Amino acid sequence: MTVEQQEFPKAVLYSWPSSVWSTVPRLCLYEKGYSEDEYIVKYVDITKGENFSPSYLKININGTVPTLIVPTLETIGAGVNTKYRSLRDTVSICDFLDQARSSHTANTSSDKPAPTLAPATIDGKALSDSVIELVHHPAVDPNFLSLSAADSEDLERKSRSGPGKSLADRRNALQNYLAEARKAASETSVSPKNGSLIFEQKIVQFLEEKLKSSEEVWQLYHGQSGEEKLKQFFDISIKTWTERLPEVCAKLEEMMEEPYFLGDQISLADLHVISWLARLVSIANGSLTKDGLNALEAKTGKPLGDKLRNFWNLWTERESFQKVLVPASSAFLEMK
Repeated sequence: MTVEQQEFPKAVLYSWPSSVWSTVPRLCLYEKGYSEDEYIVKYVDITKGENFSPSYLKININGTVPTLIVPTLETIGAGVNTKYRSLRDTVSICDFLDQARSSHTANTSSDKPAPTLAPATIDGKALSDSVIELVHHPAVDPNFLSLSAADSEDLERKSRSGPGKSLADRRNALQNYLAEARKAASETSVSPKNGSLIFEQKIVQFLEEKLKSSEEVWQLYHGQSGEEKLKQFFDISIKTWTERLPEVCAKLEEMMEEPYFLGDQISLADLHVISWLARLVSIANGSLTKDGLNALEAKTGKPLGDKLRNFWNLWTERESFQKVLVPASSAFLEMK
C-alpha cells in the first residue's frame, strides 16, 4: 500500500454480528471486492441497546444499524479537514458501496474484480426496488419473527432465554439513556448553542417513544399485558409465519428471473433477499446449508418454489455466504 493510500480517510461501518440488515452491506463489501483495510467496522451492541445511546443517535437519529460514515470527496486530501456524511439505512449504504468501487477506482489496495451490482435497465431497477421493498416490509420483519410466539409455552420459553434477556437489557438501556438525554437537554437549555437544545429535545422525544413501544413487548413477555393483547400477539405471530411469509415467498418466486433475481449475475436485490432468507432459516432452527430451507418450510407449513430453492443453493456455495452469513447465524443462535 502506498503512503497516499495509508493516509486516505476510511469509511466506518457501524454494525453488529447478529443484526440481520447489517449483513447486507457486509455482503456488498465482499462481493464488490473491497479489501478489509479499506474500511473500519465498529460494533454497536443492539442486544444491550447501545444503538439508543445519545452518542450513537448523533450519528444515526433512527437508532438503527447499519450506519456508514463516509468522507466527502471534496474534503479528502493533504492539509484538508476531512468532513463526513452519514448513510443511515441498508439500501442507501449498498447503493453507495456499489457506486464507490469500479474497475477504474484509484486509491484501492484490492486487486479483486468490482462487478456492478446495480440494475442496468429501468425495468431492472423497478424489479430490484420491488424485491427489496418486499423483504423489508414490516409484515415479514425477521426482528418481529424472532420475538414471535405461538402460545404461552412458546412465550415462556423465549422469556427465559435470549429474546427475554435482550428485551430486559434493551429496556434498562432505554431508561438509562433517556435519563442521560433529559439531563443533557436540561443543561443545554441553560446555555443553548446553535440549535443544540432542539437536537437534545429531539433525542429525548425519540427515546421516550422507543421506551413506550419497547414496554409493550416487555409486558407481553412478563405477563403484564392482559389476556386480550396476549391472544392478539399469538394470533399475529401464527398468521405471520403461516400466511404472510408464504405469500411473500410466493411473490419472490414469481419475480425471480433466474437463477438470481435479475438473471445470471447477482445484484443488490439478491443481497437483501439472501440476508432475509438466511435469518428466517436461523429463526426456524435451520442450518445455513443446502438443507436449511427445510426448516423454514416446516415452520410455515408451506412448500417453497424451485426458483427460491435453487437461489438458496447457489448462495450457500458462495464465499461471501460462508464468510458473512454463516458467522452471523452463529452469533444470532448464541442469543436465542
